[in-house]
Amino acid sequence: MNPAYLNDVMEQLEGQIASAKIAMARLSSPQLYYVLSGNDFNLDINNPEEPKIVCMGNNPQKIQIYGAVLSLYVSRLIKQVNQKGKQKSSLIFDEFSTIYLNNMDSLIATARSNKVASCLGIQDFSQLRKDYGLEQAVVIMNITGNIISGQVTGDTAKQLSDRFGKIMQDRESLSINSGDNT
Repeated sequence: MNPAYLNDVMEQLEGQIASAKIAMARLSSPQLYYVLSGNDFNLDINNPEEPKIVCMGNNPQKIQIYGAVLSLYVSRLIKQVNQKGKQKSSLIFDEFSTIYLNNMDSLIATARSNKVASCLGIQDFSQLRKDYGLEQAVVIMNITGNIISGQVTGDTAKQLSDRFGKIMQDRESLSINSGDNT
């Protein structure tokens, strides 16, 4: 139950309803209705009988609007894909932190055994921390099998350096001068 309702603070409840209406009104568009109304497609992308490729994208100017819809689709897709007896598949998320997927750590942990490869693209660990919270971000970073990194700085660079560790390699050098070899 809503605390505003329980405490008979109707003005607060009206404000909450108005805020929800504003957010829901942003979802109101003919294009979105068109995409969401069809039943000619299912998200069972790694069905051996009917494999599919699905590509979804977000509009950076409308992340707040479409992020929830994309998260809903991807959550459903993950449940369909992460099952035994399906075809090999790959889930590739660029700018991963722009959508929210609950229990992403569970997908990463169990998907490998179901022949599902997960690839999460993020700019920086701080971005994941901001959008997923510290605890979830740490779990996602620590459960990954492989990390590919470009140039990063700050906490992300330190964390990757600690993760990769130091490898001591024997070196041999040869100096040649006017007549001596050393």
